[in-house]
Amino acid sequence: MLNQKNKFFPKGFTLVEIMVALSIILVLAVLVIPNILRSRINSNEVTTVSNISSLGKAIQQYYMSNSYKYPQTLEDLVAPNSNPPYITRDFIDNAKSGYLYQYQYVDEDKFRLLVGPKSPGRTGVRYFYLNESGLIRQKEGGAASETDPVVQ
Repeated sequence: MLNQKNKFFPKGFTLVEIMVALSIILVLAVLVIPNILRSRINSNEVTTVSNISSLGKAIQQYYMSNSYKYPQTLEDLVAPNSNPPYITRDFIDNAKSGYLYQYQYVDEDKFRLLVGPKSPGRTGVRYFYLNESGLIRQKEGGAASETDPVVQ
């Protein structure tokens, strides 16, 4: 009897089974994709804090090596303007880890480094600020300043 049943109902999936399987996959995708995107943003932000710290150290080294004057632009830290170079050109030319770096020379004893996501909400949500104090400050949703909390 079982053989006859298979003759009339060939093996395969019914439309209902396919719909259930697709709905399970869809639910899993809806649950997992936001977490993957958030982990990428977190990774970008951690890398950016490390890059800001390195850039801040390079600026301080330049300051101590050049008669206690801060560089007027980030170009001053790159070869051939500086020998040896303090940083690589990619801080100036490209977004690094989804963040853009903007250096502002204030005077010989002061500078500002403003760092923000290239695509807010997609590459990062926090903005960062660094000055001659060496403290990296952060703010979500807009440009950070010297009054914002320090990165922990």
